[in-house]
Amino acid sequence: MAQNLYNAHPFEEFMNRDEIYNQGRRYAEGKGLVQCYEKAFSCLKIAADLGHPKAQYNTGIFLHQGLGTAPSMKEAFRYFQLASAQNHPRAHYVIGCYYAFGYIFAPSLPEAARYFQISADQGIQDAQYDLGVLYLHGNGIEKSEEKAVKYFTLAAEQGLASAQYNLAICYAKGMGVQQSEERAIHYLELAAQQGDEKAVDAFNALLLGQA
Repeated sequence: MAQNLYNAHPFEEFMNRDEIYNQGRRYAEGKGLVQCYEKAFSCLKIAADLGHPKAQYNTGIFLHQGLGTAPSMKEAFRYFQLASAQNHPRAHYVIGCYYAFGYIFAPSLPEAARYFQISADQGIQDAQYDLGVLYLHGNGIEKSEEKAVKYFTLAAEQGLASAQYNLAICYAKGMGVQQSEERAIHYLELAAQQGDEKAVDAFNALLLGQA
């Protein structure tokens, strides 16, 4: 059985799961080894099947994108679930995306919101932003402009341009927060500096209006 498990790279029989995972990362990134997604996937999957949470998440990414292996969203989702069961923050977020967009089943925004919440509370900025959007519009979750502002702020403070733009709109319109032109301009400028197209257009229009 062990021989079959390690038949792609026999030397990995003598590695632990962390070492196999790191070997996979080196193949994926081309660090110290010739970049090879097929070998990377092989290593990551071995480590994933040995219960390594980061390997499970990355195996899911490779399967989702078809890197070094045939794409399979169904198999990808299975590995994301394994990583999520071990409390991998980004795995929670990706599962939320699977529910939000209905990649392999009918979309479910309540389930998406549940997983976004778990991920957001662990500091994942994309989850914080997406959860803020759901709260702002009341999609799959009870509408709360105040909670939308809370999660936009968390993501904006981590430098996410889309969150900075949405937070600027909230301050400009007084949605979930006391209206403040100064704060709106502050976040609009931050987003524009990162090249967010909506923020750039709005900031340029603001400058023209002040000219």
